[in-house]
Amino acid sequence: MAVNRLFAGAAVADITPPVGGSLAGYAARTSASTTVHDPLLATAVAVSDGATTSIVISADLIALDPDTTRRIARDLHERTGIPEERVAVAATHTHAGPAVTRGGIGGVADPRYVQDACSQIVGAGAAALDALAPAVLRRGCGTLHGVAHNRRGGTLTDPAVPVVRLERENGEPIATVFSHACHPVTLGPDNLQITADWPGYARRHLESRIGGVAVFLQGCCGQLNTGHTALDSLRGTEPRPGRTFEAAERTGTLVGEAALGAATEPVAGPVSVAATRVELPLGDPLTPGELRALADEPDGVWAGWALAQLADPGPASVEVQVAVHRWGGVPLVFLPCEPFVEFAVELRAALGDPGLLVAGYTGGVPGYLPYPETHYDEGGYEICEAHRAYGLRAAFTPDAGRLVMAAAQALAGEAV
Repeated sequence: MAVNRLFAGAAVADITPPVGGSLAGYAARTSASTTVHDPLLATAVAVSDGATTSIVISADLIALDPDTTRRIARDLHERTGIPEERVAVAATHTHAGPAVTRGGIGGVADPRYVQDACSQIVGAGAAALDALAPAVLRRGCGTLHGVAHNRRGGTLTDPAVPVVRLERENGEPIATVFSHACHPVTLGPDNLQITADWPGYARRHLESRIGGVAVFLQGCCGQLNTGHTALDSLRGTEPRPGRTFEAAERTGTLVGEAALGAATEPVAGPVSVAATRVELPLGDPLTPGELRALADEPDGVWAGWALAQLADPGPASVEVQVAVHRWGGVPLVFLPCEPFVEFAVELRAALGDPGLLVAGYTGGVPGYLPYPETHYDEGGYEICEAHRAYGLRAAFTPDAGRLVMAAAQALAGEAV
């Protein structure tokens, strides 16, 4: 493979779980899935300059434990020889897919499904690598207002729809990698059908219009969703107006159209990857008395978590990966956890790149990552309760966000 030329390949694997398993995403939902509305996929793209190869895989899952993403990267390394740190494993964060993490986020993971899904994810990455062919990269950024809402109040959202298009030298599409920041929670806790939610519609819209493989990377949408409060999904399974498949299709179509409308230009340069692991500290656990009181609450939403905490509060920190991949000189920033929107806003400003693709939910999603620390003074679901859905002893401390931001900025400079 000639050095200094660009090569790209893409692949898709089906990771749809069997019907009848736990659905993840809502503490209030306890019923099993009843049918498959649309398939869950793992979409993968490999990009190489002949010397360095990057592989990015996005799976229609709510989250993956950090050690699961490391296992996927390790298995892909053993299969292909690609260094583990050059593999980014992301989740689209659909709330209508299977439970796959230890915390459960509203369900109990089936280890057989998790093993099979991981195998399919690895297979998608390997197939993308096998499909490498001479390519041209085009980069752009669309704009979309009105889909995402800030559920913590205020007006801050992320209207950017960054796009990276990879084409064969004759113009034939290989892959379109695109991103937008908004929780895929169009379907609420009353829904029992397996679905990729609006990102699935967005991918299908793009593929139907331009071909190739559409790879969606979720943005920094920690506090951004489609327009309801966290409590709407936390307690109660009654249907809510507007949380329908028709609404998911409308949103996906809007995102897809914004990606299609992005003016792109060809760019050229090397491929590089810079990655590091960061230890994120957790706050102090509740006292045994506080946990017993929570376990005895009438609504029982967090009773299971409280009982598990009484038996074992778990670790005091979690290790995650932060990475910056450059394709033809184009940076893609990969952040772990559920990062708040301020990460993307500040990184674009710091790097002077308004079209920078900043993806969250990559390299492990053990919980919410609030930033800046002023959010902690405001409290709210993401600070006070969400860690329970992930099985954590407490929320990450304010230091965690600063550590991830510092790592991302340092890596962005290193990857040049």
